[in-house]
Amino acid sequence: MIHFRHTWQIAPGRQADSVARAHEWVPILKQATGIQAHVSVVTTGSLGRACVSADFESMGAMEAAFAKANAHPDWKALDAKETKEDRDGTASSVPGTAHQEIWRDA
Repeated sequence: MIHFRHTWQIAPGRQADSVARAHEWVPILKQATGIQAHVSVVTTGSLGRACVSADFESMGAMEAAFAKANAHPDWKALDAKETKEDRDGTASSVPGTAHQEIWRDA
């Protein structure tokens, strides 16, 4: 089993906006691939961070799912919107703080 985690730093005072945006990505992933992702926020340690996580049967399944999601028109539109917000300084996340980890069962 592969466990995918995408985390980012939330911009000050923008937690609700950042979580809402993450919840926009989740149904697109589900529609495009059938994979259910989950949105989380940290409650201890480095506060102001959020995470979207999903589980996949294998690395190949994960790569295929993200290829399908990236080709979906709604995914492309939301990605373009986020890219514009990063450029114009209105993003609900701190640009450049995204981090991805891929874990496997041991």
